[in-house]
Amino acid sequence: MKLLKKKKILVIVTGGIACYKALDIIRKFQEYEVEVECILTKNAGEFVNILSFESLLGKKVHLNLFSLDQEKNMSHIQLGRGCDAILIVPCTANFLAKIANGVADDLATNVILASDTKKFIAPAMNSTMWNNSVVKKNIKYAKRIGFIILKPKTGKLACGTKGSGKLMNVDLIVDEVARSFFENKLSGIKVLVTAGPSIEKIDPVRYISNFSSGTQGYEIAKALSNFGAKTTLISGPTNLEPPKNVKLINVNSGKEFLENAIEKLPVDVFISVAAISDWKSKKINKQKIKKRNGLERIQFSRNVDVLSNISKSKRRPQLVIGFSAETINLIKNSKKKLQDKGCDWILANKVDLGMGFKSKKNKVFFLEDNKVESWPLMKKELVALKLAKKIVSFFKKNKL
Repeated sequence: MKLLKKKKILVIVTGGIACYKALDIIRKFQEYEVEVECILTKNAGEFVNILSFESLLGKKVHLNLFSLDQEKNMSHIQLGRGCDAILIVPCTANFLAKIANGVADDLATNVILASDTKKFIAPAMNSTMWNNSVVKKNIKYAKRIGFIILKPKTGKLACGTKGSGKLMNVDLIVDEVARSFFENKLSGIKVLVTAGPSIEKIDPVRYISNFSSGTQGYEIAKALSNFGAKTTLISGPTNLEPPKNVKLINVNSGKEFLENAIEKLPVDVFISVAAISDWKSKKINKQKIKKRNGLERIQFSRNVDVLSNISKSKRRPQLVIGFSAETINLIKNSKKKLQDKGCDWILANKVDLGMGFKSKKNKVFFLEDNKVESWPLMKKELVALKLAKKIVSFFKKNKL
């Protein structure tokens, strides 16, 4: 995640049962080359081993005002002002109350009061506490004075009950911090993205589909939303968490993909990432087809072509982008697709071991008119970011 690279983030860990998850968040930040400083409150030290944090960070954890004085090279003023963001995770009801009321009785609260950088609160607590009117009042006030609240989710809690108050997913917390470093360069732009596989039913137990995980499309939708675009994602069946601030429409068949895409027009950008089956059963049988005469009963027909339909629509978006997954003759086949479908850009990717379907990485060739641009093998989120930047450049040159 390039947006986090070389950023300096202060992680403040307070005394909740979800303390250990702060270690996972720090690991994630380190993967993205973030410089992390860490403060553990006194109560946090009762839940986790300080050495675990110091081993992970490769340096001392800040514990109290006196430990800073001993270091002599960093005051609580410098610690807060020298970072790009402060993340309080997990944030307990007690610590939230201190923040909301301006209490400065330890290192963590002093740093928060002395810093004017962006601050994130990731609450985690029992559902009864989370729904308490006092906690709600403190959350509301914290938002009003500029804190960004990473709202907890509903799930199984440490006390054994199910309810609200569970710490937001670690990956989503990191994403939310990264989002804050985006500029709204696509504000006012409407984008429609398709992702995932299609399901073409044959009978009640069988269907035609493919190995698409949906990851690339979801990452593209997320990146464009982060740049400020109003983004809608039409998705086939996946196991992925919906991107934040993206409108999600779940579908199954190619026909449903097309119907929903047409319904969402007009938009400024359409990106067809979904792997929609080229073929479908002519007839969906109401009963399971028996093995004995199955081949005679199954007949196939061409499926709808979503990319071509949108590209040739009277309400055609200003920018239409397709994806082309091939095993051989990648560039030749993708050039033909660019011409036949009538789209503006094609991102051609070879399906092979370690790239494409069910992989975390993609090797992409960017095709526009007669131009072919080779992108290196990289994580799908970086492909998404590179494409998003291309779209930003397009709208700079072609203002609406």
